[in-house]
Amino acid sequence: MAQEPIRKTIREWRTENFLTLQELADIVGVKLQTLWNWEHDRATPEFRNIRALANALAIEPRQIVLPASKRESSAD
Repeated sequence: MAQEPIRKTIREWRTENFLTLQELADIVGVKLQTLWNWEHDRATPEFRNIRALANALAIEPRQIVLPASKRESSAD
């Protein structure tokens, strides 16, 4: 089974938290272009950035990197 792209996960969590790209980039401490690249699958965030994203979105880092089906089953 193919892994769900991280970009989709980042975008979903960002919009669920009512954050713009610029707002999330500022919170995480990266440039807007960097976050845009992650959301458009042109780059992959390093682990330290995944942790920063998770903190900004009030979620666990695994919720960003795991496919939705695994996120749901690991929450039980």
